[in-house]
Amino acid sequence: MPHYDVRSYPMKVLVTTPYERDSLQGNNVTAMRLVSILSESGMDVGMICKDEQVSGADVLIALHARKSAHFIDDFLKMNPVGKVIVYLTGTDLYRDIPNGCKICENSMNLADAQVVSNDASLASIPQKFRFKSSVVQKSIYLPDLSSVAVTETNLFTVVGHLREVKQPFMAVESMQLLDGSVRLVLLGDAVALNYDSVAMGWQARDPRFEWLGRREYREALKWMQRSVATINTSLVEGGANSVGESIVLGVPVLASKIEGNVGMLGEDYDGYFSPDDKQELANLMSRVISGGKFLERLRDQVRARAKIFLRENEKRGWMKLIQKVF
Repeated sequence: MPHYDVRSYPMKVLVTTPYERDSLQGNNVTAMRLVSILSESGMDVGMICKDEQVSGADVLIALHARKSAHFIDDFLKMNPVGKVIVYLTGTDLYRDIPNGCKICENSMNLADAQVVSNDASLASIPQKFRFKSSVVQKSIYLPDLSSVAVTETNLFTVVGHLREVKQPFMAVESMQLLDGSVRLVLLGDAVALNYDSVAMGWQARDPRFEWLGRREYREALKWMQRSVATINTSLVEGGANSVGESIVLGVPVLASKIEGNVGMLGEDYDGYFSPDDKQELANLMSRVISGGKFLERLRDQVRARAKIFLRENEKRGWMKLIQKVF
């Protein structure tokens, strides 16, 4: 196999995602970012979504080892010497692979490389596949928000689709342990059955809580920017876009101490709580509202992490990896 220099070879790349093209699922957000980054690097890049057909290409980047397995099979039938890179998602790493998913294992066997978005997630890749696994830290690019929002010292925001694995109502449950004027806003579609009813029920019982549903990207960012802190309560997460966005905005994150969050916020971050402990989260919320040195330390910590999310860093990472598989 000849060795190609990806900086000069007019390489064709396909990025696959298992969701509909207009979905705002995290995989789609990642796929669109990769298309943009690789296009900037001089490659011919296409995005293949659910129920669409793969085509001739040099490289396939498949998001989700299980749900994109059919894309991998079809691609290799059409492109026998093509290269496959599997981008492992949180569902792959923390649910499917630990449960012995044979489809995931087959995808990883076929892959020339696996990618995760932070160092912490490497530990969840089976040992036999780590030799061909790499970290490419995701980048976060924020649009111009025109004006800097004034922080509301009692406002917390949760951003993410309402699914069981994200524990979307843990924050409002923790809020019940707090007195005073704390406010909580939840942004995201009710993906799980009946979660819209649950959200509206909480809203009716507690006027401090508001579920706004799906919102346009800029509006969601402005809510985050206004908040004294955002909250991520996931049980399983490969690296939430909302956590990275909050970091780049300079807004502290109160986060469940799981691998994906630690990979984004760092081992020594002070804003973690145990994933199943509502009281721990309530205590952190109380400390944040009180302000002072604790809040300033969290702000200093997220500002220090922001540099790892630079777009140029992710671009170099992908260029290096694609070069490596040829």
